[in-house]
Amino acid sequence: MRRWALVTITVLLWTSVSFAQTKGALWTAKRSQSTGLSNDSPVTMGAFSKLAKLISPAVVNINIKGVKRFRGERSKQVSMGSGTGFFIHPDGYLLTNNHVIARAQIIEIRTADDRTFQARVIGSDARTDIALLKVNSAKPFPIIPLGNSGKLQIGEWVVAVGNPYGLGHTVTAGIVSAKGRSRLHPGSTRYANYIQTDASINPGNSGGPLVNIHGEVIGINTAVHGKAQGIGFAIPSNMAKTLVPQLAKGQIERSWLGISVGEVTPEVARALRLNRAIGAYIRVIAPQSPAKRADLRPGDVVLRFDGQEVKKSSDLPWMAASAGVGRAVEVELIRAGKALKRRVVMARQPGATVSAKEAAARRDGRLAVAGLGMKVIALKRRIRRRFGIAARTGALILTVDAGGPADAVGLRPGDVVIQADRRRVDKPVDLIKVTNGFAGLEMVPLYVVRGRGVHFVMLRKSRLP
Repeated sequence: MRRWALVTITVLLWTSVSFAQTKGALWTAKRSQSTGLSNDSPVTMGAFSKLAKLISPAVVNINIKGVKRFRGERSKQVSMGSGTGFFIHPDGYLLTNNHVIARAQIIEIRTADDRTFQARVIGSDARTDIALLKVNSAKPFPIIPLGNSGKLQIGEWVVAVGNPYGLGHTVTAGIVSAKGRSRLHPGSTRYANYIQTDASINPGNSGGPLVNIHGEVIGINTAVHGKAQGIGFAIPSNMAKTLVPQLAKGQIERSWLGISVGEVTPEVARALRLNRAIGAYIRVIAPQSPAKRADLRPGDVVLRFDGQEVKKSSDLPWMAASAGVGRAVEVELIRAGKALKRRVVMARQPGATVSAKEAAARRDGRLAVAGLGMKVIALKRRIRRRFGIAARTGALILTVDAGGPADAVGLRPGDVVIQADRRRVDKPVDLIKVTNGFAGLEMVPLYVVRGRGVHFVMLRKSRLP
């Protein structure tokens, strides 16, 4: 990952901030200039007006576009939806929701001063619904610092900025109604620890900032309750701060405890002879897992994990996933009425390491293969039938860069990559996994279907910047 020189940058008085001192951080930790508001400031039109002026320049409208070809016509860009994002670094890094850009082929952003840019995805994570984007500009962008959502109190005033229904910048105000909400998506595998607010959040607000009265982002607006009006939810900023460094590297790595947990309801608490309904009880322990090796057992009730209180079962999955691979953490628990402590060495979560390029391939089935000078797309049935392609699976070459490695060996659009380094390629993500493994080698062996024949080529990878 590119190492950033973290300096204090002043882009006008209202964007003056002190950068986080964490090495490689892409966000600001605190606004150096006070908003002039405090937790007990009177609720006046002037107070919210000042706050809106402070944060709005860093908020962008996001328009999602796709490319479709209509019968008898050339390909056209078509709108696929809209959302919101906000800059966290003056070099053009911004945050939004993963679901906003999940199926985008073209991501267009419009700033508060009506400038338009195309953005690219640096990294995204479906399980937390967070995405890091990047736009390029000669001028620095205004930014909003990421505050500490852990200090947020129920009843605090908050402001949401977004692009509801694609109408453009809209500012709404409300209070924090609750914290630690979960079960917004039945059956979902998302990590849930949402902030609930009555600030109006409508479709199109997704990805926008939820800001405290100090002008700091304490949440990323993400959802509206489908059965109730006036209730919205936001992802805590501390969750985003944990993920941004990984998203910037283009790879998400999660740690693993290896347990399935249940909610400690009042009935469960009575059955387990607990004084109160708190924590998470262990239902299942995976064999050969860190939990198994640390002598955790089904029926144990976890009260604290790595120094953090486990108030309910939905707290523990995120704590475990973000603890860090290889770290030793202390787990405090109750077993048969006795208080115990166990030391657990966290492992890597199986199947949880996902690169940004793999995520991009999963989003829309197409990607540029780094160093090979070509773009590929998933080989779908309708494409096979339309163009009479014999191969049933593989990565279909969509474009070839003139003068690039693929062009040099005669590859062309319409060819289908079916094998790379003797490993089967069923879809674009398989190809990128193989080519990533050739980071230290110059040649990549490929088997390619053209018409009814199979060709073997050795591509010389170009040097990447």
